[in-house]
Amino acid sequence: MARIDDDDEFSSIPMDQANEDNIESAMKPRDYSSRRILLWEGDENRRNYALEVISTLLTGAFVEGVATEAEALQKLDEELWDTFVVDFYNEGCSESEFVKKVNNYPNSILVALNLAPFTLPEERNRYRIEPLRKLFEIEKPKAEDEETDAESESDEDSFDEDDLKD
Repeated sequence: MARIDDDDEFSSIPMDQANEDNIESAMKPRDYSSRRILLWEGDENRRNYALEVISTLLTGAFVEGVATEAEALQKLDEELWDTFVVDFYNEGCSESEFVKKVNNYPNSILVALNLAPFTLPEERNRYRIEPLRKLFEIEKPKAEDEETDAESESDEDSFDEDDLKD
């Protein structure tokens, strides 16, 4: 598995091209007003920086941060969310009850980030962190009943030559 800090992995990508792609992608207007994102981070500074960066990246999204697993579990039970952000470098996070519940939460995605670097001023530069925004663009998995509904709709719209014969 490639690590992000592995220089050899990314040395084959021309920097001018990568930057042009990021700028072009970052310039596209997007509306995330239907997105609801819950971020769990115990460190107040990291949480505030992460909220700022994610809110900047996902224009219009509702982004809320909590400090404890208990708060995260409470929010999970009280409100509907489509995206969850955690830092697996935090001790106990990956095997927490919250992450277990989120993994079974319908139609949602879990984004695991290292939130420590979010304190850097360059993290606020939309063009430099455009690849980060793409993590939030991953299509949500469809539930089985949604897939069945989609298949039946496509069956209804399909063309059948026998329908034309009279």
